[in-house]
Amino acid sequence: MRSLISFFKKNLLLKVASFNGVFILVKIAIGAIMSRIIADYAGAAGMAVMGNLRNFTQGVQTFAILGFEHGLVTYAAAHQKDPSQLKKHYKTAWSLAIISSVVLAIVIYFAAPWLDDYLIALDVSFINVFRLFAVSLPFYVVFIFITSLLQGYEVFKKYITLQIIISLIIFLISAYLIYNYNLTGALYGIVIVPFVQCVIGLIMLKNALGNEISFRSLIGFQWDATITRKLFSYSLMALVSAVLLPTVAILVRNEVRVLEGDDAAGWWEGIVRLSGYYLLFATSLISMYILPKLSKDDSFKNFRNTISHFYKTILPILFLGLIAVYLSRDLIISILFNADFDGMEPLFKWQLAGDFVKIVTTVLAFQFVARNNFKKYLISELISVACFYLLSMYLLPQYGVEGIVMAHLGTYIVYLIALIILLKKELFSSSS
Repeated sequence: MRSLISFFKKNLLLKVASFNGVFILVKIAIGAIMSRIIADYAGAAGMAVMGNLRNFTQGVQTFAILGFEHGLVTYAAAHQKDPSQLKKHYKTAWSLAIISSVVLAIVIYFAAPWLDDYLIALDVSFINVFRLFAVSLPFYVVFIFITSLLQGYEVFKKYITLQIIISLIIFLISAYLIYNYNLTGALYGIVIVPFVQCVIGLIMLKNALGNEISFRSLIGFQWDATITRKLFSYSLMALVSAVLLPTVAILVRNEVRVLEGDDAAGWWEGIVRLSGYYLLFATSLISMYILPKLSKDDSFKNFRNTISHFYKTILPILFLGLIAVYLSRDLIISILFNADFDGMEPLFKWQLAGDFVKIVTTVLAFQFVARNNFKKYLISELISVACFYLLSMYLLPQYGVEGIVMAHLGTYIVYLIALIILLKKELFSSSS
């Protein structure tokens, strides 16, 4: 027993995973209640509309921050001991991101009527939802700068505590809005998130980094051409995903709405929403643990050791968790959703299998981010997105909405093969 406790204390990944597990349990509990509230008060068709808005906001937020998020984490980890370099990197990124977010805010504010017609397409006008979202963009930039510091400095407890508090507050606000205003409340609940994130983030950041550095000293207007070029490599990687992934998701969802109906689109959004709860455990853990590790040491040996340690430690836990989700699928639908979502049941096996392969590939793909390798990142992303769209368009007419989750699994199998080819030197070379 004592040796087991000692092993746990020495294993940073397990420590981070345990802290992260608490956050995921909170998210799952919140998500379970929220999914039921949405199902009862917005319905399957409303969930599909929410999916379109969520995809749009996620893509635009990445543009607002110019895709610097992973770059900021990398630089915070690499320059912990060199505050002057860290300030130069952060101030340059701040100047670019604030200008970007303000320009985007202006464009979205005036394009709100068109966005409402294309993304929502209901009899009721939701123009003010898009205008409120436009105002929120600079607040999102501030929040990302805060979380990148916490991750880069590996202040995991503070970071996870921040995420838990934000999740609880957003849940309470969103539940109130949906209960009282149905779909309208649900849509407003999505776009107010950056305001809550920013306020709580600023409160939580106080004293989080001790005397090492202050947040105020890192924000300001400064420009460095060399740093800008490096930042835009990260930017291009993130923006490719920000454009392609939400766009393809919206195109596919709209095709499902046309061929299978809004309810079927809502079933797919339901399984994607459920998937997001447990995938958050893996993706946040990868971001918190894998990225700083790979950023500090660029040797092939460190890459192989890091991913091997993650696979051996975390994958068995995730695999058992996914099996449990599959065996509990009927119970999950009855608790998290309602009878209108029974059509989700056949989607589970394909989605869960695809998500497992996705976790395996995400760990590998973070090498491109850590090494700032835009070329290989772009190749792998284009393969992934093109594969999902083409498979979805081929399988949807034959298998209905189930064809979309079949395409999800097929895409990540192809993506895994592509990553192994692109990373063959890092994975199999005898050099260090």
